Amino acid sequence: MRGRVIFASMSEEPTIANDLAQQGKDLHRAIDFGFQVEAFLGSDIGKFLIARAEAQVVDATEQLKRVNPENPTQIRALQHNIQVAEDIQYWLADAIRAGYTAQDELIDQSH
Repeated sequence: MRGRVIFASMSEEPTIANDLAQQGKDLHRAIDFGFQVEAFLGSDIGKFLIARAEAQVVDATEQLKRVNPENPTQIRALQHNIQVAEDIQYWLADAIRAGYTAQDELIDQSH
């Protein structure tokens, strides 16, 4: 693509209306995704995964209390297990929170 110049016509320039329409679509997608995540967490599979993640945190924390303090490899592995289980829960919660935030923003825009 070196040296290639691309000219956009006036009709291709983004407009405020197009930007607002895209922003509205993005908000609707975030809302929908948040609701999907919330529904998933209410399902048997979602409940199972959250329970397993919580159990992994508890189990790894208990092991961490008893691990040889001079065994950095095992300490790091246990810390990693805790972090992964907590990250999954945080990501799901963030998706739900983002959906509610998008919903609030859409409501504010409609007033």
